[in-house]
Amino acid sequence: MPFKSYEAVREYLESIPMFQSSGKSAADFNLNRFRKFCRAAGDAQNDFPTIHVGGTNGKGSTCHILASVYQQSGYKTGLYTSPHILDFSERFKVNGKEITEKALLDFFNSHESLLKSFRLTYFEISTAIAFWYFSDMKVDLAIIEVGLGGRLDATNVITPEVSVITNVSLDHTDILGETVAEIAAEKGGIIKQAKPVVFGNLNEDAKNVLKKIAQDKEAPVHDIQELHPEFKSGTYFLHPDEKEMRLESDLNAPVQVYNLAAAFVVSRLQKDRFPVSDDQYRMGVSNVRTLYPSLGRFEKVHNRFKWYFDGAHNFEAVRSMKESAERLAPLKECTVVLSMMSDKVNRKLINEFSVFNKIFYHELNTQRAATLDQVQALLPTVRPFPVTKNEQKRLFEEFETELVIFTGSFYFYSTVRDWIASFVNDR
Repeated sequence: MPFKSYEAVREYLESIPMFQSSGKSAADFNLNRFRKFCRAAGDAQNDFPTIHVGGTNGKGSTCHILASVYQQSGYKTGLYTSPHILDFSERFKVNGKEITEKALLDFFNSHESLLKSFRLTYFEISTAIAFWYFSDMKVDLAIIEVGLGGRLDATNVITPEVSVITNVSLDHTDILGETVAEIAAEKGGIIKQAKPVVFGNLNEDAKNVLKKIAQDKEAPVHDIQELHPEFKSGTYFLHPDEKEMRLESDLNAPVQVYNLAAAFVVSRLQKDRFPVSDDQYRMGVSNVRTLYPSLGRFEKVHNRFKWYFDGAHNFEAVRSMKESAERLAPLKECTVVLSMMSDKVNRKLINEFSVFNKIFYHELNTQRAATLDQVQALLPTVRPFPVTKNEQKRLFEEFETELVIFTGSFYFYSTVRDWIASFVNDR
């Protein structure tokens, strides 16, 4: 029965297993089925060149930077990222514009019988849409973000021109492994035979594992540390060809220097097929948020007040968020509004928030959400975020004079946006 509306598509998507919401059992952990689906659907992923970006943190930002750089350089650029923050269509962009509801409807109706036959997971369907859409739109190249891990991720059916591994730290340990070395081995699965790989800000354990994988696959390694990336006084610096390159960017976090460096190395590696001048690169990195506004990565969520959203949900990401916040005010004067998934709650991570002046917790309406009790057991100073609209309004009025960071999960983003919109409308 054909899909008659985008609402029908939404209902269908909500009915199928989502890897993140259902844990290990929801995923097949085998690319064979998805490869067969892609073959039956015409192997659209082979119709355009790709750049494949994986890593624990920084992969989404690196993808946005690359998309901005190539778009500003005149290339029709596809961008596939996950998870979405407000709407499913955010995952699929061409030159910064999201896929239309009509195009999504076209995909589901033209692939209806295949979807019934193969019973794909949520992320596999999402990835299949990206391949089909970028092929249909005839992009010059596409930037593809790994969903989870790398080796067995649905995106790993592509053969990219270059792979990027931004960094490796402990996250999704129940699925990817309990040590950095084990997780690195999973992420290194995106390294392809004789294709270059760019190493981001990697620790030695991860680097050693990934170097061995690259060596076995005869894949040339390019390390961003050769550029000596630096962040000083609000400005990013790279040092290609032993010269200093000064970069201004609307990405306002020190950690972004590593992602900017990774994107620069990729642009140099692809200079024969997709030339990008240094000036075009500068233009691209200066306008990332303008072209791709909803990053949710230390994003200012109100024009007048010092309110920021950061989707940090693991130890290294929280450390980076704190580094960004500290540039604006001492952390002991800063307020945090936290919301987390239960599988992210651990003493080491929660302790990172103890330095903040006030900490509020909001429990999201999802099975995976951590409860206030879970968080308070590790950090008793955490207070419940108000439930009633009047109490929330009073608290937001207090927030007007404070630096406030909303953080802990990308799934928290839409709730925060709704709160702020409600507060603004009631003023």
